[in-house]
Formats: sequence, C-alpha cells, structure tokens
Amino acid sequence: MAPTPPPTFRKRRLGQTLRRLREDRGLTQQQVADALGIQIDRISRAELGRTKIDIPLLRALLNEYDVTDPGLRQTLEDMTRNIGKRGWWHSYTSFLTLNFQDFLGLEGEAERTRTYQTLVPGRLQLEDYTRCLLEAGLGIVHPTREQLESRVAVRLERQNRLHAHPYEVILSEKAILDDHIGDPDVMRRQIAHLREQADRKEIQLHILPGGRGPHLGLDGPFTLFDFPDGGQLVALEALLNSFYLEDEYSLATYTAAFDQIRHLALDIDESKAFLERAAHAA
Repeated sequence: MAPTPPPTFRKRRLGQTLRRLREDRGLTQQQVADALGIQIDRISRAELGRTKIDIPLLRALLNEYDVTDPGLRQTLEDMTRNIGKRGWWHSYTSFLTLNFQDFLGLEGEAERTRTYQTLVPGRLQLEDYTRCLLEAGLGIVHPTREQLESRVAVRLERQNRLHAHPYEVILSEKAILDDHIGDPDVMRRQIAHLREQADRKEIQLHILPGGRGPHLGLDGPFTLFDFPDGGQLVALEALLNSFYLEDEYSLATYTAAFDQIRHLALDIDESKAFLERAAHAA
C-alpha cells in the first residue's frame, strides 16, 4: 500500500509560520535565499506548503530569523518531522478522507481547543451514541456497515489520545433535551457520561440554555485550535469536509463569538448541576 500523502493544510501551517518569522525580521525571500546560498524557489515553496522542509533547512532558517527560544525551535522541528509521519489513524485511511485525516492531525497538534457545538462533540460521545448518530448516514456518507464501524472506532480512539491539553466546550441545551439520538437509555447514559467528563481537569464544559436571545453561535458550530508555535486556526465542519480559516479577521471574529456565547452559557458548576438534573429526568 502506498503511503498516505502528507496532509496539505498542516504543511501550509508550517509554511505560514516560517513566513511570519521571516517577515517579523523584515527580510525578503531573496535576502534569505542569498544568505543561505539556495534558490529562492525553495523558500517560496516552503512558505506555500508545496514542498517538504528538512531539518537542516529548518534550522538554517530559524538561525537566519534569530529564533533563539528553545521551546519554539523544538515545536517547529516536531512539526517538520510529524508532517511526513503516518498518524495513528493510518490503518483506517481507506475509510477516511484526506481532509478528515488533516483534521485529526491538527487536533492532535493543538495545545488548546475551544468549541461551540449543537451536538455532543465526538470527543465526549459514548460508543452507542456515536453508532446511532452515524447510522443516519449509512448508505449515504458511509456506504457500508464496515465503513461505519471504522468511523466509530476512529472516534473512540480519538478519545483515548486527547487527554493532555485543555478542552473547552460550550454545548447547546438542545443537544441534551431536544435531539434524541438512539433510545432513551442511550441518551440517559450519554448525559451521565457528559456529567462524568465535566469533572476531568482538562475539560471545561458549559451548557448554553435556550432562550438566551440571539448570539453568533446561531450561525453554526465551530472549533478554535491554539498551537504551541503561537498559531491559531478556526475549523468549520460540514457533512463531508472541514474548512479552515486562518486570517486575522476570522480568528478575531470567532474568538469574540466564542467569548460572547460563553458569557451567555452557564458556568461550570451550574452546567454540572444542569447535567445532573437532565440525567435524572431522562
């Protein structure tokens, strides 16, 4: 089996970081190429994410940009090495789009994740809830039962691997009280699971009750990733693909939107109490 191509967006993100570091030093691509004795095309293609950067070139660039922070240098070296690595999801690649593999890679690299959701997010779903949810796409998004079960397995593996970094979730009340996924027993266990997850130290779970008036979350769910190199990214998930926004205006807008929605949501203790009541009532 041929290796899976490296996720293109992750290469672009590394390239954008290198471009930012160069511009912060007030250098042109030609000046850097001349200083290193290489063709300008190598600089250009690296910054566009169109070519793989090797570690010697990366270190030479960081030296040229006077990057002395050992943490940042190590982060960028790790990014460079990991772009070409097979992810933990490699055994499932025949069932996963390259776009979704990209998302899994970015999710794993993030040092903090903030998300607003109108459905229990995948990282907090029980297996039965996940299976009932995905079965709506059987024969459409998932042509076969085998592919559906592979997606269930991937979602469960994500949960096992994403415990280290802060994960802040704002979850619409409708996901708990209005959207019934599976039978009542599945929903009851899913709500109880949410209450248990809310006690984990890396998770901050807020419930957004209905009737709080208009807010920017009404336009749809979104996720904000913060990366160790200082980069940020907004991910918008659709039926088949994820779309990424990285310009300053979009990042500022979605950050402000998340803060606005969080201000309307219940605080952490109130959210735990809400889940306890919902679990008893389910």
